[in-house]
Amino acid sequence: MKTLIINGSPRKNGDTITLLSEFKKHLQGEIIQIDTFFTDIKPCNDCRYCWENQACVIKDGMQDVYRLIDETDNIIIASPIYFAELTGSLLNFMSRLQFFYTTKYKRNEVFLSNKKRNGVVFLVGGGNGTGDQALKTAKLLLRVMGADYLDCVLSHNTDNVPAKDDTDALNKVKEIAIKLEE
Repeated sequence: MKTLIINGSPRKNGDTITLLSEFKKHLQGEIIQIDTFFTDIKPCNDCRYCWENQACVIKDGMQDVYRLIDETDNIIIASPIYFAELTGSLLNFMSRLQFFYTTKYKRNEVFLSNKKRNGVVFLVGGGNGTGDQALKTAKLLLRVMGADYLDCVLSHNTDNVPAKDDTDALNKVKEIAIKLEE
C-alpha cells in the first residue's frame, strides 16, 4: 500500500505535523510526504499549454508528483486553516492539478488510471470555526486526483488546546489509519 501525504503546513513541529505523526504510527506500507512550503514546485500560470498537450509546460518536480498520484492508494491532504481556507502554498501546489482537469475535460483523454484511491483530509485551526470551506476545497482536489473522500479529522481551537492534547482528533487519526489498512 502506498500513501501520499500532501502537507500544507509551514511548521515542522506544529499541530498539523502532530496529527500526521500519529497517523504514520498506525499506517503500514510506503508513505511519501510532500511539504508544499518546502518544494520548488511553482503554481499554475494559466498558459493553457495543457489544453492541447498531455504535459505541463512548467518543468519542475510536479511531473514526478503526477506519476505518484496515479500510483498511490491513499491521498491525505493536511493543512492548517488560514482565513477559512487551505494554506496558500497548498493551493499553489494544487493549482498544478489543472493538468488533470484539462486532460479529462478539455482534451477528453485519460491520464489517471481507474485505480481506487482513498482520500482523507486533516485540518487544524486555531479558532473555533467549522473548517467547512477548507474541507470543501480539499474534497474537490481529492476528486480531481481520482480519490474517493472517506473522512476528515478537524482539530480546532488549537490556540488554546494544541493538537497533541486533542484526544478526539488523535483517536480519529488512528481509526482512519486502521481503516485504510482494511
